[in-house]
Amino acid sequence: MAVVAIDVGGTFIRATAADADGVIVGSALQSAERIRSEDPIGVFTALIEEIRQASSDTLEGVVIGLPGILDPDRRSVVNTPNLKTLNGLALANRLEEACRLPVFLDHDATLQTRGEALRGSAAGFDLVLGIYFGTGVGAAFLDRGRLFGGIYRMQIGHVPMRSRGRAGAHGANGRVESYASGLVLEALAARNGVSINQIFRQRSARSLARDLDLFISDQAFTIATAVTLLDPQIVVVGGGVPAMDGYPFEVLEPAVFARLSPEIDPQRTRIVRAELGTMAAVWGSRCIIEQRHREH
Repeated sequence: MAVVAIDVGGTFIRATAADADGVIVGSALQSAERIRSEDPIGVFTALIEEIRQASSDTLEGVVIGLPGILDPDRRSVVNTPNLKTLNGLALANRLEEACRLPVFLDHDATLQTRGEALRGSAAGFDLVLGIYFGTGVGAAFLDRGRLFGGIYRMQIGHVPMRSRGRAGAHGANGRVESYASGLVLEALAARNGVSINQIFRQRSARSLARDLDLFISDQAFTIATAVTLLDPQIVVVGGGVPAMDGYPFEVLEPAVFARLSPEIDPQRTRIVRAELGTMAAVWGSRCIIEQRHREH
């Protein structure tokens, strides 16, 4: 029995089917632009059918990781700014009718954190915080596998960081995403005439080095804020930015602890890199399917 994990990004939609041992039995890739310009149900249905035809295993269920706000039951999309055709859509129910398979929705950062907690760098820990720095900044907190709070929980990219700060995405000013996301690196690369892929290797210019130091400092501030509020046992740091060539993780980790209250024991929390990559969504999906089996 295979589970299909669908990771919906701003550019691509990646679908991966894997069995209970984590062996990939099928995969497919589509442009996210199709969701913006076509019927989303038709696009997802075709993607699932492509996986079904390619896989020799019976499909047990589908889990879709989305970069947006879901309703309390995680059956419908409330708001996902980059894919507005999904807003208000009862995606899980509609796809179940179309594909005759159980379908579940999850926030993309939560899905990745579930995977890291099950089989990745946070395996064996009960209180797991995942923070992901990419085009945006996403986060999730698992307390023994459970989520707490309302539908807008852990929107850490929208936490205020500066009182009168620079403008960010979707009209928000002074928020974490305006200072700690990949969009900041894109602007720095353009301003300094360097390749975005090698920006952490291009520190010869004093102004760029200073800006990169501030960038890492702002990421550390973001993590320290979440650690102070949630008291996790372990923090998983992932996303496209920490995966970049030359990213100074060895600088980030002590910078986080330097920003914590001296009352907090620095040995209380570990900070680690995400290690599963695209397989995080696969194992996170397996986690959701197995949890549903236990509940029923």
